[in-house]
Amino acid sequence: MAESERPGSQVPDFGDHYDVVVVGAGIGGLVSGALLAREGLKVLVVERRKRPGGYVTAYERKGYRFQVPHLMAGCGWGGDITRVVNHLGLKVEFARVDPYQRYVYPDHDIRVECDVEAFKEELKNSFQTQTENINRFFKAVNSVQKGLDIRMMRRPIGAGSMLRYPFYPLAHWRFFRYMVGRTTFQGMLDKYFTDEKLKAVLSTPWYLMGTPPWEISPLGMIGMMGAFTGGAYFPVGGYQGLADGLAAALTENGGELLLGHEVTSVNTEHGMVSEVEMHPRAIVTTPVVVSNCDTRRTFFRLVDRENFTEAFLEKLEKRQLSTSGLVVHLGMAKKIEDEAFACGSVLVQPSYDLREAVEEISVTDRYPDPGKIGFMVTIPSMVDPDLAPEGKTCLDLLVPGVPYDFMGRWGVESGGVRGERYRSIKEKYAEVVVEAARRAFPGLVSDVESYNISTPITYERYTMSIDGCWYDDALIPGQVRGRRYGPKTSLRGLYTTGSKSALGGGIYNCIMSGVLAADSVLKGELRSLFSGAR
Repeated sequence: MAESERPGSQVPDFGDHYDVVVVGAGIGGLVSGALLAREGLKVLVVERRKRPGGYVTAYERKGYRFQVPHLMAGCGWGGDITRVVNHLGLKVEFARVDPYQRYVYPDHDIRVECDVEAFKEELKNSFQTQTENINRFFKAVNSVQKGLDIRMMRRPIGAGSMLRYPFYPLAHWRFFRYMVGRTTFQGMLDKYFTDEKLKAVLSTPWYLMGTPPWEISPLGMIGMMGAFTGGAYFPVGGYQGLADGLAAALTENGGELLLGHEVTSVNTEHGMVSEVEMHPRAIVTTPVVVSNCDTRRTFFRLVDRENFTEAFLEKLEKRQLSTSGLVVHLGMAKKIEDEAFACGSVLVQPSYDLREAVEEISVTDRYPDPGKIGFMVTIPSMVDPDLAPEGKTCLDLLVPGVPYDFMGRWGVESGGVRGERYRSIKEKYAEVVVEAARRAFPGLVSDVESYNISTPITYERYTMSIDGCWYDDALIPGQVRGRRYGPKTSLRGLYTTGSKSALGGGIYNCIMSGVLAADSVLKGELRSLFSGAR
């Protein structure tokens, strides 16, 4: 990940007043800021880095445009993201990717198409004795997905949803059972299947969720599965263009984007938000703050503890974080045209024992065995050839769950210095990942002329997420949907958006969390952005 100088707003004068200050120009913060500015509010978005986007970004090395995220949902005709993009007037094109995943195991090679019926047939062909169980499982999945209605997360809740609210637990009892219960996705699979290989295959997408299947809530996995049934997409030109487009929508609607400044304190008076302090030194007044920072930074560092109950803070300290990971971005002087890699991501698992793979990835005092770790291959330049120089390829190798404290926190020196030991450790780890890819796909990785390695330290540095975690609080039972924070908090004037908010991580969820936050600030005035929402 890297930065480039981008123009931002003039530094506000001491005491300048804003209707809303958004802390952090991640994708959720940009969306909420742009929507509020479009409604005529005086909005300031403050970002410590020198480019907007947070995790939704890209960077260039030797002509290769490496992408940090991979695919996103909700961008098709009538999709939730399409509705937001059109509302803000963004000029962005999305390329559809289908199949969007491919699972490679020792005895199975499964294509995951956006059409759930096609995916079911693929599973039935591979696990013929499990046909009836597959039907029962997906019937339950469909039932749960009907309960994942984003309109029910609005605060205040819309009038139409208010009428449905008392009957919602009865109409969507499976959804509510998983929201309030302790069942994990693994527990759900155990209910419907006895074939351990099929359970492993259905658990494969945990790579993209930041929590293994024996810990993650069914709502986390089912939510991701449901999101892509409407199609998987990639923004043409890359993800930085999407972030820049949202930043432009903010400023074109009269909002301000202040880059290179860090919010250090959200001050309160009489039990409500009153001021925001920044570094370099600046103080502005505001009655409303939308925090796009992670949970702990928001509630433990930006706002004084006295504004929250000790019970709330103690509970917050005990919440489980999602995992981080390691990504190797490669620019290769050859063009890959193999249709086997034309899907969004190829997820490779060397055995059906996912616990063994996670245990191997979790080691901290040695490098993992390349023959035992799971990994993901993505080739963005097959979707958008302009991301790489002509005749060349951008390829990403991702390993989920790589620990933050590997080899004594990656060899970072006192004061946060990333010196030679840090570079040596991350490059040796990258060699392990490349070796794993070469074993699975001989000849895939060659002619490398540019590369970059992102570790948990990288993600911590650029996003300030605690331990470099990808999705803030893990999507485990007790930490999903109504059990997460936001968009409205107990402190008057403080709202949240991003991965920590009600929907969880991922681009779709973060964009829609920005919609929820803006709608909450406006007391439910963004009804048109929720019509038909899933």
